[in-house]
Amino acid sequence: MMPHYNRKILSTPLRDAGLVEFAADDLGFRNIINDAIAECAQLEENKLAMRYDNHRQLLQLLSKLQRNVPTEDARAIQCRISYGEHDEKPAIEHKDKGNVMHSPEDGWIALSGLFGEVSGRSVSEYILHRLFTTYLQPIVQPSGRIVGYEFLMRPLPEQMPFRPAELFREASKIGQHSFLDRAARHSAIQLGASHLPRGIKRFVNFLPSSLHDPEQCLNCTFQAMEDAETDPSDYVFEVMETEPLDDPRLQQVFDIYRNRGVRLALDDVGQGFATLDAVERLQPDYVKMDRKWVSRCDGDTDKQRYIEGLLERVSRFNGVVLAEGVERAEEWNYLRGAGVPLFQGYLFGRASPVPGDATANLIMTK
Repeated sequence: MMPHYNRKILSTPLRDAGLVEFAADDLGFRNIINDAIAECAQLEENKLAMRYDNHRQLLQLLSKLQRNVPTEDARAIQCRISYGEHDEKPAIEHKDKGNVMHSPEDGWIALSGLFGEVSGRSVSEYILHRLFTTYLQPIVQPSGRIVGYEFLMRPLPEQMPFRPAELFREASKIGQHSFLDRAARHSAIQLGASHLPRGIKRFVNFLPSSLHDPEQCLNCTFQAMEDAETDPSDYVFEVMETEPLDDPRLQQVFDIYRNRGVRLALDDVGQGFATLDAVERLQPDYVKMDRKWVSRCDGDTDKQRYIEGLLERVSRFNGVVLAEGVERAEEWNYLRGAGVPLFQGYLFGRASPVPGDATANLIMTK
């Protein structure tokens, strides 16, 4: 069977199992590579190669190499990652033509193309050691009653701060976004199981581009829900606002989640990729209206017309509109009167490591 090589496009997600090979003219670099491989797994017979059975082995190897090989030197080392099958479905990928790698057809690229760093740490280390935590921000009904929380990645208090969006961008550049996205999902599942009763919705972000095979890639997430003894119907998985929504396979992702009882949401609707056309085509269960339409909507007739139009469109497929970024009581009062059923924003509470009390927050604003 012909191997399938990974690295034609930078955002192609790495897999959980495969063969990673290296080529270097410098004997010192070859020794560093072989020593790093020996610490992570067994060397292949031809040396300078490692077969890995799980993503942690691959990340451990990349982490060690990034610590021991300066990026400038890593540009002189070639590597490639291959998988057993050659006829698999293509990944859902960003369509940024600037990401196409000028590499030979046999899959070799510079090792530096697998290195990424944010706030002084490699992306591999963030994933391997889960160097992040998860916060919750309340989602409320018009009465102020909490009916759910959005789970948001945040830096650990004791480490250098980082921007989650920057970490995901860097992970995507080097193909590690699948591993990072999954680690973040599982962190959210575990936190929700520890702090929330059944029936409270758990809004969890996900990157469709990280799912090279949606059915296979999501099995471990469903297993994590089962292990945590949580109900799939309590979950709402929302497409991150950075994701293009025009890939036809995104509907497959939606179908897989829904078949298992999970609900879907589009984030930041009215901004970027999340257009009204995308809303009507995908018909998500929840439509999260971008904060630019919410801010000072109580005094802006153009924003009010947009909100009314969005509510009408979403009602056609029985979706639920959620207003993000509500910070003022005047905004909340207008949105309630317009018929918006769910709200999120600083008015009800900032993201925190434990569930907050939105009612207490609202009383303080009166």
